[in-house]
Amino acid sequence: MKWIVLACLLVATPALADRVLLKENDAPALLGGKTATRKTLELSDDQLAQLGKDLGRKITASRYPYLEVRDDQGHPLGAIFLLDVIGQSEPITFAVAVGADGTLRDVAVMVYREAHGEEIADKRFRKQFAGKHVADPIALGKDIDAISGATISSRSATFAARKGLRLAELVRYAP
Repeated sequence: MKWIVLACLLVATPALADRVLLKENDAPALLGGKTATRKTLELSDDQLAQLGKDLGRKITASRYPYLEVRDDQGHPLGAIFLLDVIGQSEPITFAVAVGADGTLRDVAVMVYREAHGEEIADKRFRKQFAGKHVADPIALGKDIDAISGATISSRSATFAARKGLRLAELVRYAP
């Protein structure tokens, strides 16, 4: 009997498909580029500890993929960090685009896996992040307005923006 109930619950639960909203090959356009080189930022233990302190969370991942975007003449346009941030129950994959000058340009959703809250991918929400710098608060209720019914996803986007800016600082000032 238990198996029948479990089977019915599994059949009744709708499967969520990953919704790909931005492909990695298209991400360089966030910085006005056409192509990019995929790289990985590896944090030292000290950098990892500082990142956690700056973000107010324990950070365990020390490797971060990013796209180094350059213009046709080879001049750097910036970096796009590819970050998975937990939503309500599933990770949301973001492309956090930071210009060569350290200015946040966009926080685009690459893959959305939650049942609700996909509105964070709308330009209307994302434009709140444009022009932010690492020293800005970038916090819901301060300078970022959450989307009603998508508060957790809005919080995830805000965290991705803050993390992407911090990581971009490490790339910009790396020896």
